[in-house]
Amino acid sequence: MESGKLQELVLLGSITFYLIITLLILSYITVGLRFWVRYRITRSPGWDDAAMAATLMLFTCYCAFILAITFRSSDRNLFGEEAIHVTLIFIQLSEVFYILTTTFLKVSLGLFFLRVLTEKWQKLIFHVILAISATYGLYYVFIALFQCGDPTRLADSLLSPSSPNCLPSALLLTSGYLYGVINVIADWTFVLIPITVLLDSDLDRRSKISVSIVMALGAVGSVSSIFRMVYLKGLGLHAGGLRAESVKATIWATAEPGTGIIAASIAILRPLFRQIASDVRSKASHYSHSRKGSQQSDDTIALTIQESAAQAMKNKRHSMYRVSEDLVDPWSPTIVATADVQRMVVVKGRMSPVPTVTTKAREIDIV
Repeated sequence: MESGKLQELVLLGSITFYLIITLLILSYITVGLRFWVRYRITRSPGWDDAAMAATLMLFTCYCAFILAITFRSSDRNLFGEEAIHVTLIFIQLSEVFYILTTTFLKVSLGLFFLRVLTEKWQKLIFHVILAISATYGLYYVFIALFQCGDPTRLADSLLSPSSPNCLPSALLLTSGYLYGVINVIADWTFVLIPITVLLDSDLDRRSKISVSIVMALGAVGSVSSIFRMVYLKGLGLHAGGLRAESVKATIWATAEPGTGIIAASIAILRPLFRQIASDVRSKASHYSHSRKGSQQSDDTIALTIQESAAQAMKNKRHSMYRVSEDLVDPWSPTIVATADVQRMVVVKGRMSPVPTVTTKAREIDIV
C-alpha cells in the first residue's frame, strides 16, 4: 500500500476512534440527564424514553464493533489469512447494529413528537413516517443478515469469487441508498413540522430560538446520512484490503445516530435548565440580601457604638457639671445628706468640735 494512502488511513482511523469515544460519552451523559428529568422533575416517562434507552444500547454495540475493527487495523490484523473471517463478521455486525440503532432512534423521536403535537394532520404524518422507517429498517436488517444465506457462513460466501448464494451487489447498494433517503426524509420531517408548531406557540422569542436551535441539531443526522450515502459504495465487503471510502462511510455512519441521540436528549432537558437557572437566581438573591443585611447590621452597630459613646460623654460631662454645682451650692441635697460630721477647730494645738450653736459652720477657725 502506498505511503500516502496509508497515512490517510491512519488519520481516518484516529478520527474514527476519537469520534466514537466523544459521542459515547456525550450520549451517556445526555441520556442519563434525560431520564433524571423524566423521572425526578417532570415525572412523565414514556415509551420514547424506553426506545431511547434501547437506541443507546444498540449504539454502544455498534461502536464496540467499530472500535474492534479499528484496533485490529492498527495491528495490521484485518485481512490476514486467519483474521479475515473475524474482520468480515465484525464489519457485517456493525452494519446490522447501525441499522437497528437508526431505526430505534427514529421510533424514539416519533413517539416524543407525538406526545406534543395536537393537530390531526401532523400526527398522521408522523405515524406514516414511523411506520415506513420501522418497516424498512427491519427489511434492511434482514437483507444485511441474510444477503448470503446462512449468516454463520457469511465470510466464506463473501470470500468466494462468485458465490451463487449472495444477493447482487446492485440490490444491496439500492437498498442502502433507499434506507438513507428514508432517514433523510424522516429527519427533516422531525425538524420542520415541530418548528412550524413552535413558531405558532405562545412562547417568548428567546425560548423559541433556544428550542429551534436544539431541534436544528437533529438536522445534523440527516447531513451525516447524506454523506454516508456518498461513500456507501465503499462499505461493500471485500477481501482486497481496507479503503479510505470505507472509513469515511464509517465516520458518517457513526456521527448520524450519535448526534441524533444527543440532540434528542438535549431537547428534553429544558426543565432541568429552568430549575438550575431558578436555583442560581434564588441563591444569588439570597446572597445579595444577606450581604445587604450584613452591611446594614455593621452600620447599625457602628452607629450604636457612636451614640453610646456620645451619650456616655454627655453623661460624664453632666455628672462633672452636677458635682461642680454641688460643691458651690450649700443647699444641695447631697451635701445635706452627707454633712453629718461636726466641724472641728484647733484650740491651742488641739482639735475640738465646734459647738452646734455656732453660726460660722462654713469656716475653720485657727486660734
